[in-house]
Amino acid sequence: MTAGAVEHYLAQHRKIAGALPGRGLGWLQERRRAGLARLKEVGFPTQRDEDWKYTSTRPLTAKPFRDVGAPAAADETLAKKIRALSPEGLRSRQLVFIDGLFAPQLSDAGADTKGGATLMPLARVLEERPESVEHAFGALAPRKPHGFTALNCAGARDGAVVLLEKDAAPEEPLELLFVTSAEDAFAQPRNLILAAPGCKASVIERHVSLGEHASFTNSASEILLGESANVDYHLVQTQRDSARHVCGIWARQERGSRLRCISATLGGAFVRNDLGVELAGEDAHCDMLGFYAATGAQHVDNHTAVLHSAPHCGSREVYKGVLDGRARAVFHGRITVAPGAQKTAAEQSNQNLLLSRHAEIDCKPQLEIYADDVRCSHGATAGQLDEAALFYLRSRGIGEARARELLTFAFVNEVAGEIQIAALKGALESLLARRLAR
Repeated sequence: MTAGAVEHYLAQHRKIAGALPGRGLGWLQERRRAGLARLKEVGFPTQRDEDWKYTSTRPLTAKPFRDVGAPAAADETLAKKIRALSPEGLRSRQLVFIDGLFAPQLSDAGADTKGGATLMPLARVLEERPESVEHAFGALAPRKPHGFTALNCAGARDGAVVLLEKDAAPEEPLELLFVTSAEDAFAQPRNLILAAPGCKASVIERHVSLGEHASFTNSASEILLGESANVDYHLVQTQRDSARHVCGIWARQERGSRLRCISATLGGAFVRNDLGVELAGEDAHCDMLGFYAATGAQHVDNHTAVLHSAPHCGSREVYKGVLDGRARAVFHGRITVAPGAQKTAAEQSNQNLLLSRHAEIDCKPQLEIYADDVRCSHGATAGQLDEAALFYLRSRGIGEARARELLTFAFVNEVAGEIQIAALKGALESLLARRLAR
């Protein structure tokens, strides 16, 4: 049960419990108590747990990460360092969190009356307008979460709340920027994105590191899409190679809504991403797209789950990875079609390039179908570069190293190219090219 690590984080929780926001809210306290009880019951996952069979949590439990206790001073020097980590040309409304704590001097908090979008830190929402998030906080996370999600439910100190009004259409992307800066910092952001009917918006959740300090981020985000809402959600992980990240994103879609969730994992020593989507209303559609490039001894684990609860819904899932050195990746994708969810169209694909004989990928695609009028497919592949394509490029005068780089970039860019925010797309393509250069 990794009892020592559990007790360490329970002790951390006891230290900050009195400073958690919304302590006077009965419903919130009950959900926090449930999270603590769950953590004490199951502990942190080990490789004996089926969903963690190929992923050891020792990088998370062997080192005692700590809550930093107070926010970093957001002076101009720090502001310049953070701005230097932003994609060139990206214009966005931004909330900034440093080691899990809100940095008001660096953020654009508040309401946009023209665009119909409100961005606020969770702690402020729980103090000023808790009724706006009561129905959402904890509504989409698994009923029986693993220990890291349970810990977040019990002790998240802050996070971002995005409230999109009916028919809202903000012109700029809404960016949630999480920065780790302190040595051995432990951060637990909790994000809520509430999209009212008919709205349309792009949201970026971006995780970066300042310096080479080891850190552990345990994040959770819940996304509720009303009827005909349209949300593009981007998860961007470009932390330093000393960072660890466990990330959970869960979404529920009502009738006619559209969700595009694009994840880019281009950093971190250890990354675990859980993404779950329920298509709860007819004619809803989701695209779940991801790409990852791992080198050295990096470990990247993507677990996805799509639940088709209503008829006439569609889902498209495409994940692509490139592994070099002794890197290891895991992809576990599950599509479930519930009884009565007729006319479902679901497809899932995971493709991987192994550039080293020491790199590994473990794939487990799954289909669970309880309806008889559906069109579903899944597949997973792993292999090396196409020698015929490599020969073709070399016959055109391109050197072998450059030819390999071009083919590898083209393989991943099939997914990266779907990002519709030009500045973000360009920055990730440049970072991807640098990581793939051999």
